[in-house]
Amino acid sequence: MSPAPHAEGPGLVLGVIVPCRNEAAVIERKLRNLVAGRWPFSQKPHQVVVVDDGSTDGTAERARELCAQLFARPSATNRMSVPMITDKVPAAARVIVNGGQAGKAGAIRAGIQELTGLGVDVLVLTDADVILRPPSLLQLEHAFRTRPELGMACGRQEFVRDLLDDGSCRGRDGKEPVAAAEPYDRWTAQVRRRESRKGRLFSVHGQLLAWRASLGIAPTPGIAADDLDLMFQVRAQGRRIELLEGPTFLETKPASPQARREQQVRRAQAYVQVMAGRSAPAGAGLGERLQLLGYRRLPLLLPWLLVPGLVALVALTAVVWMLPGDPSPLVTVLRWLLPALLVALLVQLASPTGRHVRELLGVIRQAQAAERSSPIADRWERASR
Repeated sequence: MSPAPHAEGPGLVLGVIVPCRNEAAVIERKLRNLVAGRWPFSQKPHQVVVVDDGSTDGTAERARELCAQLFARPSATNRMSVPMITDKVPAAARVIVNGGQAGKAGAIRAGIQELTGLGVDVLVLTDADVILRPPSLLQLEHAFRTRPELGMACGRQEFVRDLLDDGSCRGRDGKEPVAAAEPYDRWTAQVRRRESRKGRLFSVHGQLLAWRASLGIAPTPGIAADDLDLMFQVRAQGRRIELLEGPTFLETKPASPQARREQQVRRAQAYVQVMAGRSAPAGAGLGERLQLLGYRRLPLLLPWLLVPGLVALVALTAVVWMLPGDPSPLVTVLRWLLPALLVALLVQLASPTGRHVRELLGVIRQAQAAERSSPIADRWERASR
């Protein structure tokens, strides 16, 4: 549901950063999506910065053409600022080239620097290959304006089968896009919602991530998981981090299994890198320390514990059933409990969710090996040694 119009006047100014490298196929869709979205009222134009990081497919050139065409007359916004009626748009947009350290994190830093001093209140990071539901920016601004304790927020992820190229949030058939979320996606979404209620969201969505400019944070050079890196910086300042149900981005999954696997391994390797040696900030409570311990240890240990754990459970079940004599009440309970537990576990592993878990564990093992042999860097592609 969209927030109510401002009754108290103009609100916060948004600075939207779109880091790009070889995104010529989707940059028009992205910019048309942004210009057509609902923007909050403000006394001066919002800002959109497309940061090109060494594209070789004409991304920067096409983005400049579109910025000049779509964002030609930026202006302050009010409830009558409808672009098709007033011939004005609520945001100024431009393309810059990342002149700093190459890589996505470097591009984000360049975007932050470009927006510094322009009176931007909330920075919004969004990928070129996702599009936003029309009220998303309006809803983000509303959350930060009305809740001073909120330091960072991300939008809700919506996987879809395909999208039109006009940025209209429609599938290729011109209708509402077909959902493509899998059981694992729905399960992780529930985990995010539970964490968000406590203001300690961990796995933020970097595809639509917003934070207060006053926090003064920026990605750390050399860290590939820029979204988690930024999350940890906000967490260190003791601010709430939440998943907002209103703001939503639409994302398609890689078409080929190989491309999808490569994407998963790269993301997992970035996760392994950012979590290495990570500790809770000073003054963190028990809940936060346990959460960090779980995220740091469990994903790394599960791939190595799953098979030995199953073998141990089978062996223990066999031993209990072979015990001689009249069994004690405890042994009787274990004789029925352990097989039931084993069957339930095997059924779960054979289910669609279990299949995704097995795939994820394989990805984590592959990412661990890749990080040991060729550490990932703050780049769009694999680092070379």
